[in-house]
Parts: sequence; C-alpha cells; structure tokens
Amino acid sequence: MFDLDAFEFATAYPEGLKPGADAGSLVTGVLLGLDPSQGIAQVSIAGSPGLWVPALPAIYPAGGLVRLLRSPLDGGRATACLGPVTPGQILSGGVVKAVNSAVGLLTVSTLNADYELPYAPGTYQVGTPVHVIRSASRYGLPEYVLGPSGSYNAQNPGQPGGGSANPGQLVDRQAIILPQWSGSWKAAQSRWDSWNTDRYGGRSTLWQGNGYGSGPMTGLAVYGDQIAALGAQAVTRIQVAVYRADSSVSAGKSAVLQPSTDGVKPAGAPAIPPSAAVASPLLAPGQGVHVDLPGAVLDGFRTGMFKGLVTVGTDYAGFSGTPDRAPVRADGMALIVQYQVLA
Repeated sequence: MFDLDAFEFATAYPEGLKPGADAGSLVTGVLLGLDPSQGIAQVSIAGSPGLWVPALPAIYPAGGLVRLLRSPLDGGRATACLGPVTPGQILSGGVVKAVNSAVGLLTVSTLNADYELPYAPGTYQVGTPVHVIRSASRYGLPEYVLGPSGSYNAQNPGQPGGGSANPGQLVDRQAIILPQWSGSWKAAQSRWDSWNTDRYGGRSTLWQGNGYGSGPMTGLAVYGDQIAALGAQAVTRIQVAVYRADSSVSAGKSAVLQPSTDGVKPAGAPAIPPSAAVASPLLAPGQGVHVDLPGAVLDGFRTGMFKGLVTVGTDYAGFSGTPDRAPVRADGMALIVQYQVLA
C-alpha cells in the first residue's frame, strides 16, 4: 500500500469533514462580536471558541444566530458569515448630547457610544430622545437621526462591535517570509540575471550600483502575497536578513533597500514607487545583519501594496538572495515580520 507518511505527503493532504458530520456547506452559529471597521464577525459553532471570519454587511443582533459558510477541506471550519438568521432593528433610540446647527449635525448617544449624525428637520434640545436609523451596509452603525421621539424606549438593540465571549483582542505573532524569487536587472541591456551568474552567489544575487563594466543594476526579491495572507490587523516591525555576497572587493558596502510593488519576476525593470528607503551598515563579504524597514512602509506590506524589495544603492555591491549557488544563504533577504491579529 502506498504510504503517504513515508513520503511526507500526509501533512499536506486536505483535512475533510469528520466521519458522520453534517456535510452541508451552511451551518448556524452564534454571533459573539462584530468589528464593522474590518468587516469581520466573531462567531461560535456549537459552543466552540470564538473565531473571527469575514462577514457580509447587515444589521446583526447582539448574540443572535448567524448563517455561516463552511470549508469542506479544512475540517468544516467556518470561513465566512453570510448574515443574521433574523436581522436586527433598523431603528434605535438615542439621546441628544449636543446640537451643531451650523454644520447640520447632532451629537447623539446611542448603542453605547456617541456619534455625530445628520438629522431631519425638527426641534432638538440637549437631553431629548430621538429615533436613529442604522445602516445595514455599515453593519448596523448609526446613520441618520429620523426625528424627535415622543415615546423613547431605552432598550438597547445591540452595539455593533465588541464581543461577549471575546472582545477581539490583538495578539502578537511573528512569521518568517522567504523570497519566492530574486535576481538583478541590468538597465543598459534591459535584461535580468546576466551578471556574475557563475560566482558570488550566482544568478539570484541582488546587485546594485555600477562597477567593472556592469552598467547600472538593481536587485529585486519578491514575496508574492505571503505577507498580505497573514491577515494582520497591524504590522509592527519587519526586519530583512541582508548578507553581503562573496566578492573580490573587501571594502565594506551598504545595501540600500526600498519597497517594490512587484510580487513576481517582472518582464521589464522592477517597479519602484516613491517610498522610504533604508541603508544597512557597511558589510564585508560574507557578513550579515538584520535591517529594520521604515515604519512608513509597513502598512503597505500588510495590505499587499508592496510585495518585494529592491537594492537601489549607487555603490557597487552584491547581496545574497534565494539560494542558487554556494555559498548558500538559506535566509538571504528573508523577512522577519512581527504583526498583530484578532484572536
């Protein structure tokens, strides 16, 4: 019999539903929390721990039942919230806290928070009750003051946000992201990987500057969607493992790094939008260091706007990329990403 474990394939084999489990793609769960700013809901199935998943816009009653889409290839894990079983109230009661008629806004206390809202014509005074319309497209957030309320009902229909079992606290995590490809662009010949391909680390080395007849060069390491796929709420730090490639030039050289929007090897020159750059310390051949990327570029990597790094220094030097030739640097241009997720 073919043994998956012997060939190390078993760990990669998709995990299906458990024997005897409901094979339907839809299941009913309980809403524990809602984050309108991120478009995600915290849900539980049959008393399971809270799980944050993407959610379709709707007015969700606090603690109400929701329809969940399940994955048949991941043990039946919920992958999306399709909406509430019974939608929440479109009207909620509020109390006027301030009137700013100059800009046409009322400050209204409703759903356990204060909001500045436009309002329908009427007579409004601080401390009087009002009817507030909630927006289904914004997960039940207050949208508009419909008018004064003569019979204010103080019952709270449920705050959009928070979570009864888990308020959605941010958890710190770390990931190592390796380049999926690296190489160098020679501007004079408009081509990739044609400099020192048989030495100094080979084709994958990232070169910068102009030396020994090379013409201007730019190195590129691409990471695809690996960082965006982390699903981070915030990226707090990214360090780059920079190694100076072997060289006949013993003087110290500095790698100058800048983000690129390229996530795969481009056909032409690397795309380098205006952004902050950072220089490594001077490195002798074979020497390495971890370089912190500027804080201004971190969110660009989180959202997937940036998917690569280029070496843009004018001082001629090479730096190790994805392993190609000896000496192998398995972590050349690797990223150490510190980030936060909701858990």
